[in-house]
Amino acid sequence: MKNHFRTTWPYYLAAFTCALFLVVLLNVRLDGRVFAFDQQIFQTLQSARTPQLDTLLITITQLGDSFMVTALVIVTAIWLLVKRVWRTAIYWSVTILAAAVLNSVVKSAIVRVRPGDMMYSGFTAYSFPSGHTTANLVLYGFLCIVLYPILNKPARTLLVICTGGFVATVAFSRLYLGAHWFSDVLGGLLLGTSILCIMGSRYHARDMQQMRASYLLVPVIGTLLLAGSAHTVYYRDLNLQRYTPQSKPLSLNDNNKAFAHLPLLT
Repeated sequence: MKNHFRTTWPYYLAAFTCALFLVVLLNVRLDGRVFAFDQQIFQTLQSARTPQLDTLLITITQLGDSFMVTALVIVTAIWLLVKRVWRTAIYWSVTILAAAVLNSVVKSAIVRVRPGDMMYSGFTAYSFPSGHTTANLVLYGFLCIVLYPILNKPARTLLVICTGGFVATVAFSRLYLGAHWFSDVLGGLLLGTSILCIMGSRYHARDMQQMRASYLLVPVIGTLLLAGSAHTVYYRDLNLQRYTPQSKPLSLNDNNKAFAHLPLLT
């Protein structure tokens, strides 16, 4: 079977996206111009909000939150272990865990505040980079990387469209709901792509384990349908309150106050 990932291009792409991520990070940390651009996008999207679209995108953002990502990782890893696909189970878990850890480390280091009061606490109250975007890109991207070589062409196309569409919608929901600045989501996409390229290349560096597409699709789809349905219904009222439309984001001076305790600004 031809392996589509045993090339050097993923490493070049990882280096390129990592460099872009650092550029965005430095602009977020030091340069007010990116913040002005973020505010323009925030105000445009907030003015376009409707109750119907709010309900839809709150549901999407719930399906991509930390509870659902954790549930998907655990259920799928257990299913893979039951099927004795050890290596895939390990890479699946480690890849998504690495994304979560790196995202949390950067959030805690940058300490960028969100556009408004979102009822978050701890490091999750920080904005850069978007955790939803990073986690879902890595989770569904790695799903594609594992399944791509064992699917036929129509199934590959369908998989990429479905997962890519979902990740893009989750990322957009974070902007639309006012939970993140545009540069937060961009940073999440770049960080997630870097991690995905490196871990995907390492996974395919050796011959693939014999496995069926159902080993991944059954737990992922099952968890989305069962846990996702219960989760979105149970927390809907809380999230409707959390994502109440905001007419005015914080100012650049307010945003900079969050950095005051860091050595660079003291």
